[in-house]
Amino acid sequence: MKTAASMDSRSFQAAAWAPLAAGAALIAFGMLSDPYLLRLATEILLIGTAVMSLNLVTGQGGLVSLCHGALFGAAAYAAALLAQHAGVSLATTLAVGVATGGLLALIVALISLRSSGLFFLVATLIAGQLLWEIAFHWREATGGADGLRGFTASAGGRPWWAQPVWLYALAAAWACASLALLRRYLRQPAGVALQALRDQPLRMQALGYSAGRIRAQAFAVSGGVAGGAGALYPFINLYISPESVHWSFSASLLIMGVIGGIRSLAGAYCGAAIYLLIQTYLSSWTDRWQLLIGLLFVLTVLFMPEGVAHGMRRGRRS
Repeated sequence: MKTAASMDSRSFQAAAWAPLAAGAALIAFGMLSDPYLLRLATEILLIGTAVMSLNLVTGQGGLVSLCHGALFGAAAYAAALLAQHAGVSLATTLAVGVATGGLLALIVALISLRSSGLFFLVATLIAGQLLWEIAFHWREATGGADGLRGFTASAGGRPWWAQPVWLYALAAAWACASLALLRRYLRQPAGVALQALRDQPLRMQALGYSAGRIRAQAFAVSGGVAGGAGALYPFINLYISPESVHWSFSASLLIMGVIGGIRSLAGAYCGAAIYLLIQTYLSSWTDRWQLLIGLLFVLTVLFMPEGVAHGMRRGRRS
């Protein structure tokens, strides 16, 4: 039976989240009349989903990766090339993105998971930079440094689902579905074992668990989620560039994760929103907006090591 305390706690949480949900609904309604805000909100949702996928392996699995930006970007390129040469459909685009991200993540995992710690970090960095080299130098396919743009022209312009309002709705739907999927995954034996390997790797291996298999599976799931978000990303502005697969983008995802809460799935969206809003609005005032990001990163680590999202929840409870 549910205790009165647990019921009161849930009632309190519902009461606390209700105003935030109402505010979010009003903001979403207002964005419908502003295409710029709609595109920004869509970008926050898609990049936030990529951050959440990174939080799965870094926060829950203890594996610091610098290739998740490349997985996201590779799926974006795959979707853009598909649109350019074969037209676009929602189901095919998402399937290609998920498959691209998941398969590349599995390959990276099989290569990199033979190492650990700093060596694993460097291995993922190298893997991500190999994808950047392909995107940057294979000009015939990817457009090279100029990137790909206008790739739906052969299909008669934007499809219905890539219109700004529908794309925002799809980004929100993918974010919710990914959050539900990863939460369910973490409750399954494989997810519980992943977290146990983070905290007690020697004990788990002594009990007969295969660390490589469990972590490779988590990496593939994470890559699939990031790939699905990446597949929708190029349709925001009908443009994709090699910067989306560069290691610096992966580092930005990691910074967003730490700011929002590296062990929090939902906190990934908080970190992505803070980072992208600062980047979007402060960069119009100064070229040194990254100094504020760095200061915020340091303050988060010092005073809110579990992330801004957890700090906000703790502040509401006190």
